[in-house]
Amino acid sequence: MKNKSWLLGFIPLGALYFLLMPACFKKTANAATKNNFGDSITSIKSVRKMHNMGMTEYIAEPIFIQGVVVANDEHDNIYKSLYIQDKTGGIVLVLDGQSLYQTYPIGSLLKIKTQHLYLTDYRRMVQLVASVDSSYGVLVTSGIPTPLFPKYIQVVADNEPIFPLMVNFKNLSDTLQGRLIQISAVEFSAADTGKTYADKKNKTGLSRSLKFCTGGTIYLRTSGYADFAGAITPSGNGIVMGVYSVYNNEKQLILRDTNDILLTSKRCTGAAWLQNLPQNNPRQPN
Repeated sequence: MKNKSWLLGFIPLGALYFLLMPACFKKTANAATKNNFGDSITSIKSVRKMHNMGMTEYIAEPIFIQGVVVANDEHDNIYKSLYIQDKTGGIVLVLDGQSLYQTYPIGSLLKIKTQHLYLTDYRRMVQLVASVDSSYGVLVTSGIPTPLFPKYIQVVADNEPIFPLMVNFKNLSDTLQGRLIQISAVEFSAADTGKTYADKKNKTGLSRSLKFCTGGTIYLRTSGYADFAGAITPSGNGIVMGVYSVYNNEKQLILRDTNDILLTSKRCTGAAWLQNLPQNNPRQPN
């Protein structure tokens, strides 16, 4: 009877051991992941300064950046990329994966291991990529493969607050690349009012011009694959939010979705607006 009682007493202790074991393993794994990502953070602005436009830089040092996701592929206006920003700047992180928004929703605070990645630019838009190939005379880049996401990306926090940077036309510059900005007193040009954002039927991207009442133009770039490509551009004046981008010398804004457009006021008038003539649109890919 003694032996039987001892055995019955041992079973709950054994069960407790196996219940606690996964928690210990999880804690150890999390600690290892944290150590792999280090504690030192470099600003996005500093990393961007490492890049020379038109060149490619391999990042050999263990450099870590941290930024909040301000735009992703949730509405298909962005393809295989995340836009992240910190208080110093923004950058495009190219990933070879789809439905990224499910893992990295807007507001996610990410720590990125940039070691072994490359700094490049596409039409002057600076980006981080996983590999480059120029063996055929043209630079071809690829994003971080899906299985390697955990190696390069760590989710630090969720639902971080995001505040767009309010700017006017004269302040639009490359330092704003990849950042969520807000412009005001703008409206679609007469030629681009009441038109679809892009060619949904043929899956062709388009640029629609937004005019500042004080003078100046920024182009709203929309992919033909965006779920709002067939929506109609409003006729009013007001506020637009989006991620600042460039295509060569063209200043662009990329919408996350049409909720970032609030054009409900009367259209503007005045000499500055009348002198704001249309600019040429270079042909671009979707």
